[in-house]
Amino acid sequence: MKPAGLTPTTPAPSGGPAQVLSAWRFVLVFGGVSLLMDFVYESARSVTGPLLAHLGASAAVVGVVTGAGEAAALGLRLASGPLADRSRRFWAWTIAGYVLTAASVPVLGLTGVLWAACALVIAERVGKAVRSPAKDTLLSHATAVTGRGRGFAVHEAMDQVGALLGPLTVAGVLALTGDDYAPLLRSARAARRGRHRAAGLVACQGSRPGRL
Repeated sequence: MKPAGLTPTTPAPSGGPAQVLSAWRFVLVFGGVSLLMDFVYESARSVTGPLLAHLGASAAVVGVVTGAGEAAALGLRLASGPLADRSRRFWAWTIAGYVLTAASVPVLGLTGVLWAACALVIAERVGKAVRSPAKDTLLSHATAVTGRGRGFAVHEAMDQVGALLGPLTVAGVLALTGDDYAPLLRSARAARRGRHRAAGLVACQGSRPGRL
């Protein structure tokens, strides 16, 4: 006789209408934050090679720097994840990662020194490694109410919309301005301000994941 309780095919119980609405609001606002952030850093990543080359980097340097950044974005999660779990300060880790990325991208467009630009490229990727495990933990609490598949799907879709619109915007602006990067820097700063406002709305949902 099978033991009583949930089986792999039994859906988890959902909360009341108010709880579900609050959880969906959290998912959507957090998705908006990710959309704006992806818009900012995917815009920057689409021109990282030309930017570093303009500052005097060889193809080898561009490859090493971007490769080191991707390695940091993935490998450092092995440290940031356990640290966030041990400290239980998921909001702090998430916000710190977003701030590091949001600060790195506009400065990257303004720097005129190769070594500083290389450091900022890697710093932007470190920001992703810092925030990703904690951010997914926060989302997992909200999606326990909305349905994990649905909640994560909506968030990821919004994230990818930003990742698509960023490079397309860069291409459009460069085509219209004759490769003038100044308007792109203004767009990045505007998107960063929008992200900060959206992050404030997310924070109002609760100061810790247990409150979702």
